[in-house]
Amino acid sequence: MVENSIAQNRAEELGYDLWEDFVIPPFYDSLDLSTAKKPRVVVGGRGCGKTSILRYLCHQTQFSNKRTRITENDLSNIGIYWKVDTQFAKMLSKRGVDDDSWMRAFQHLSVLMMSKEILKSLDSIANSSFEQFEEKDLSSFDFKILNSFNDKVPGNFKELKIYIRREINHFQTWAGSIRTIEQPIFLPLDFVKELLVEIKTQNKIFKETNYLVYVDEYENLLTDQQRLINTWMKHSEMPLIFNLAMKPNSFKEKNTIGNEPIAETHDYREYNLEEYYDKINFDVFAAEILFLRLLKNDNSFKIPILPEELRSTLQETLEKRRSVNYRRKILAAAKEFLPANSVDEMAKEVFNEPTLLNRQKDLLKRAINNNNVKNELEELLVSDFPQAGVIIPALLNRGTPAVELLEEVEKLRKGMDNKFTGTTDWIHNNVFGCLLLIYEPLGRYCPIYSGFDAFCLMSKTNLRHFLELCYKSVANEILTSHKKAYKISIKSQAEAATQASSTFLREVKNFGNDGNKLHTFVLRIGTYFSYAQKKPTQSEPEQNHFTIKGNWTASLINFISEAVKWSVLYENRITKQKGGENKMEVEDFEYILNPIYAPYFHISYRKKRSVQFSIEELNTIVFGNYADFESFMKSHSKNWKITPSDTTKNLFTELDN
Repeated sequence: MVENSIAQNRAEELGYDLWEDFVIPPFYDSLDLSTAKKPRVVVGGRGCGKTSILRYLCHQTQFSNKRTRITENDLSNIGIYWKVDTQFAKMLSKRGVDDDSWMRAFQHLSVLMMSKEILKSLDSIANSSFEQFEEKDLSSFDFKILNSFNDKVPGNFKELKIYIRREINHFQTWAGSIRTIEQPIFLPLDFVKELLVEIKTQNKIFKETNYLVYVDEYENLLTDQQRLINTWMKHSEMPLIFNLAMKPNSFKEKNTIGNEPIAETHDYREYNLEEYYDKINFDVFAAEILFLRLLKNDNSFKIPILPEELRSTLQETLEKRRSVNYRRKILAAAKEFLPANSVDEMAKEVFNEPTLLNRQKDLLKRAINNNNVKNELEELLVSDFPQAGVIIPALLNRGTPAVELLEEVEKLRKGMDNKFTGTTDWIHNNVFGCLLLIYEPLGRYCPIYSGFDAFCLMSKTNLRHFLELCYKSVANEILTSHKKAYKISIKSQAEAATQASSTFLREVKNFGNDGNKLHTFVLRIGTYFSYAQKKPTQSEPEQNHFTIKGNWTASLINFISEAVKWSVLYENRITKQKGGENKMEVEDFEYILNPIYAPYFHISYRKKRSVQFSIEELNTIVFGNYADFESFMKSHSKNWKITPSDTTKNLFTELDN
């Protein structure tokens, strides 16, 4: 089924061979991961594609039997993917064993895992379309020299593969029973280097080959383990280069097992994938991935892509994919598959649909009563210019005289300069927030959360979030229509956005050691923005990010760093001018709640307006107890003139769940 092809939104679900599933990022020519002679550090939040890129670069994909043309040049750099099992890594510590022994134990495990993958890479090449190295060539290798490290090491290729598997199994058993099982002979990194020397010297095909090791999820290693990897990275040289991949704010340990720490530029270069997405068109890349997934299971889809171009690293192909014409074509098709209502169409629906019209009338009645307006409701119920009509209650609540509003409406009708569409731009500044206010208490789907553009904004740079939104949309459509989905309805998309938002919010509890604290924080900051969105005045609408004023405590620094690491918050650098006679630019940061949570809290996913929290206020949100936060929100609700009837669900109660 089509929706199943989209359901696989993690690289781990696709396996190690991604040749038919991976889309070359449009910024690929800005990276040199496959050819770099110096270590690289790849940084990016969850779901941004780190693991996919690494697995694409490694031997299972590069020498996939689905790849029809492989040249000798492809053997220049062979990638090895390695992700250490987190729980097992934590086992290699304490329990009465000194740190140095555990360090050597971790090194032994690392050497075995790398050796295993190097031998597997030879298998991959032998079973690929590369004609100059076949399975019969594997038996020609003689690795007898390796028994100088341990006389049990066999020299035959197949026997060596089995031996290493046995040693890995034995090591894992020993690590779990160190008191009862004899310690194995720990192998040094030189074992790997000697293995590579033998491969390079015994078969001329590999004479110029280098191995690039990609260590994924580096942040999950223990400190001593990170120092060992840092040491290997610092002293990387051909033919063995170490590279790292990690979440933001994770590269805190820069020490090695020697006296000199590693330093950027001198020892490695860093690539932040999310910054690259900011520089190119994420929406085009997301659409390409969606179309490839749809095409994979149903070639009847009329899709404006050529799969072979998405796998090409040729400069001319990448430039074509970045061109204006290509972008226009791809986005038009994406918006046809995931259509959206315009703001004007959503505003018209308010006056055409009875439930929405009743909600608009209720907001208007309250505004009239609360501001002692003498005009009748019918006079202010402007349905012929719906975008103007939906914002009138908010303008009344801000104290704008009804007579002035009616005058501006009349100017609008006559096509004259007016405050709704002129320089004052009432509609542009207020209509999105007012539509959210209308839909919020009704318990029905909200079209604001539908459409390809909306999905891209809610996903930000997270491909996993984008694919989940698409998957749930397709599933909803098929469930409703019971037929193939070539165009997804607004309703199916909007409901999918709420479903996905709830799913990803629940996930936060599993984000590392502080998962429960992060989950509570998201609920609290989301509640704050949700209540701010309910202000009758709609002053400062669409708040979903914040700045911090005051001197940070160490605990707050650590918490915010962790929130950014797990992409609960996105950190954005801003430049401000400092006052005084000699003005100077100073750097500050703003923090954006991950927009995927917007549908759950019924807030805007667009980055529009921020709030400045004092240290005291933010400490209440982050560290305060239930009573502290409840008091904080009640105070704001009173100032914002929000009544209990303005919300349909008690978010305070949900905080305890």
